[in-house]
Amino acid sequence: MTVGRGEFGATRIAWTDASLHDLSADDVLDDLGEQQVRRYAALTGLAAHRFLVSRWLAGQLVAELADHDDLRLVTTCPRCGADHGQPRFETAPVVVSISYAGSMVVVAAAHSTEASAVGVDIERQRSGDEHLPLVDLASLFAPSPSPTLQEWTLIEAALKADGRGLNVDLSLVEIEPIDTGRAADSRAIRIPGRSEPVVARQIDGPAKFVLSSAMVRAVAQTKHPS
Repeated sequence: MTVGRGEFGATRIAWTDASLHDLSADDVLDDLGEQQVRRYAALTGLAAHRFLVSRWLAGQLVAELADHDDLRLVTTCPRCGADHGQPRFETAPVVVSISYAGSMVVVAAAHSTEASAVGVDIERQRSGDEHLPLVDLASLFAPSPSPTLQEWTLIEAALKADGRGLNVDLSLVEIEPIDTGRAADSRAIRIPGRSEPVVARQIDGPAKFVLSSAMVRAVAQTKHPS
């Protein structure tokens, strides 16, 4: 199976085209718990297939990072209780984030001793320059300037790591210059309501896509990601 790989400090990132995989729902979901089985049953077509692939990828990363047998995964939203929250393993000492763009699936994961949260975002490159402002996001960021596609993936990844997603005032989100994030080529993403910035960096991912990952260091972490 063709899987691309990258790293951002302690975070491991894996991506693949879901259309290239033939996976059995029973083989993937048996160890993940009833909630994930119910979520899969409510999906159809591409959404269902890439759901399976994302869970398979997440399991592969857990095996690498922690060699943990209990892979029960929950996606309960901590704010409303609905089943659309950031995925998290109930007992495995691994934090995880998942993103989709078409049939492309990307998963980021880190051991919980290294990071308290991770985030990842992937977007298909649009026609034109990825460094031009995304005018369709203007209303979300006004009166601040609209982000570029590259900046948007950094913001999305950071918001996932923050845990609040789009439930923040996007006009107050700030992306500091490169090398401000305590890791090579990374940036500090300042999010309203958060005292410390989230560290994020663009990842050299699959062709024709823009990929970024973010992480929040664990409290006991003393080493800086490299």
